[in-house]
Amino acid sequence: MKNLLTLLFCIALSFSFAQKVTKRSITASQIDAVFSQWDTKNTPGIAVGILNDGKIVHARGYGLANLEHQISITPKTKFHIGDIAKEFTVYALLLLEQRGQLSLQDDIRKYMPKKLFLDNAISIQQLIHHTGGLNNHEVVKALSGWRQEDIFTKEQAYEMIRNQSRSTLNDQRHSDLGFMILEDLIAQISAMSYVDFVSKEIFEPLGMTHSIFDTKGDIITNKAHGYFSNQDGFVNTTMNHKQTLLSDVYTTVEDMCLWAKELENPKIGTKALVTKFDDLSIVNGEKVKEANTALYTGGHRYWNYRGAKKLTHIEVAGGYASKLIRYPEYNLAIIVLGNDGAYNGYAATGASALYLEDFLDARSNATATPEITSKKMSKKQLARFEGTYWDSNNHASRKIHVANDTLRYFRGPGNESALVPITKNSFKMITGAEVVVRFDAKISPKTMSVKVGDDMFYSIAYDVDASWTNDLSLFTGNYYAPALNTSYDLRVTNGKLILTHQRLQPVQLEPRIPDVFSGNRSHFSSLFFKRDANGVIKGFQLSTRGVQDIWFQKEPTQDKNIQKTQ
Repeated sequence: MKNLLTLLFCIALSFSFAQKVTKRSITASQIDAVFSQWDTKNTPGIAVGILNDGKIVHARGYGLANLEHQISITPKTKFHIGDIAKEFTVYALLLLEQRGQLSLQDDIRKYMPKKLFLDNAISIQQLIHHTGGLNNHEVVKALSGWRQEDIFTKEQAYEMIRNQSRSTLNDQRHSDLGFMILEDLIAQISAMSYVDFVSKEIFEPLGMTHSIFDTKGDIITNKAHGYFSNQDGFVNTTMNHKQTLLSDVYTTVEDMCLWAKELENPKIGTKALVTKFDDLSIVNGEKVKEANTALYTGGHRYWNYRGAKKLTHIEVAGGYASKLIRYPEYNLAIIVLGNDGAYNGYAATGASALYLEDFLDARSNATATPEITSKKMSKKQLARFEGTYWDSNNHASRKIHVANDTLRYFRGPGNESALVPITKNSFKMITGAEVVVRFDAKISPKTMSVKVGDDMFYSIAYDVDASWTNDLSLFTGNYYAPALNTSYDLRVTNGKLILTHQRLQPVQLEPRIPDVFSGNRSHFSSLFFKRDANGVIKGFQLSTRGVQDIWFQKEPTQDKNIQKTQ
C-alpha cells in the first residue's frame, strides 16, 4: 500500500510539473505582430525561427533579402552569423573531449609547441572562455597601424601572439586569436580541416544542409545582402573576410532551429556535454557568478529575464544582425537573422514573452521605475558633488552636474541619468537597473562609487588644469612598443598633447589623474606614464577595451647642443 501511495504521488507530481511547463499556444498572427516593423516590401528585414518543445513552430521571412532585385526573405534565406558560429567551435572541442582525444584542461602548447613557444601555459578551456590573457587582435592591429583593407595572414597573427607580453591574470578579454588557435587544434587532432570537421560532425548529422562556410567571398545561393541605413535609405556593405578565422558561417533560421534542438535534446552529443556547453565560465579557477551578462562556456551570455533563465548570443557586424535566444528550462528557442545592420534582439525577447508570460514575473524589469523615498537637498548641497570623475579600472570618464535642481550622471551626449538623493551623500539612479551612487566630498580629491547589483565601480575626481599638467613638454618624445613593433610620436600642438602615427589619425590626449591621459579616438582609453627615480618619464602603458598594459618605451634623444659641438 505504501509503495502504491508513493507511485501515485510521483505520478501526480510529474503531472503537476508537466502542467506547470505547458506554454501558451501562440498563433502566427501574434508572432507576425511582434515583427511587423520588418514586414515591408522596400527595406531589408529579418528571418525568424522558433523552436518550441523540439518542434519548429514558426519559420518566416519579413522584408527583402536584396533591395536591388526585390528578393524577399524566406526561411531558407542565408545570413552571416559572425561570432555565433563560435558555438560550433566549442561544441566540436567538446565532441573531441567526449571521444577522449583531448581534455579542456590541456595546455595548448602540448599540441602546438612550434607555433606557440610561450612562457606561460594556456589551457584549451581558457581560450574558450577568453581568459588566456590574449589581447584582442583587432585592437592590436589598429594600434599597430593596420588598416581595414590590409591583408592580415594567420602567420602574422601567430607572430602577434608570440610578441605579446601576456598578462598572468585570467580576466575575460575577448580575442578572436584564441579561437583561431582552437580551429587549428581541431584540424590537427581530427586529421581533417576545421571546416570539414564541423560540416561532417555537426552540420550533416543534424540536417543543417543550408549552413556553409565562406572565407573567400564565394557565390552563395539564397544569400541575404547586408545593408546599413543612412539618411537617404540604405547602403550596401561589403564583408571583410578574415584571413585568420575560418568560422565565417552563412546559415538559415531553419538550420539554427536544428542547432537549438541539439542543445535541447542532443543527437550527436550527450546531456552531459550540453550541460558543460551551457556551464558558466571559469575565471581565476572559479566559476563566475550567475549574473546578467555573465559569459558562458559556449560564448553565449546569461540574462535573468523576469525570473526566467535566458541564454543569448548576439552578433551585429557587416550589415548583418543575428540573435539566438534559448530558455533551457522551458525548451524554447528563438532565432532572428537580419540584414539591415541594426540590433533586432529586443523583438526576439518580445516573441519569447508570448510563450512564457504565464511563468514570468508580473513586473517588467525594463520599464518599471521603483518608488524611491527621496531626501530633499538644495542646489548648493547638490553642487558639492559636481565634477568630472575617472574610473581607472574601466578607463572611463563621467561628469556629474546639476541641471534643473537635479543632480545628473552624464556619460555622453544624449546619455545621462537623474540621481535622486536618499541620504546626505548617496543617490538612486533613475534607470532600469538597481544603481546606487555614493560620494565622499570631504576628502580631496573627492570620490564616487557606483553600485550596480553586486558590482562596485570606483572613480576619483580630476581637474584637467591641475598643476601637474602645466608643462606638457615633459611627456613629448618618440615611443616604441615592442609588442606592436611600431612607434608613436608625442608632441605639444596649440597647447594640446598630440599622439601621431604615420598610418593613423592624430590622437588628442586629455589629462585625467596625475600622469594619466585619455585619447579622443578609439583604442586610446588610458595612457599611464611611468617615471624613474628622478621623475623622468620612462614610457607609458596603454590600456583599453580588449587589451591590457601594452608598454611603450620612450626612446632616448640626443642633445642638439652636444651634436653641434661634436
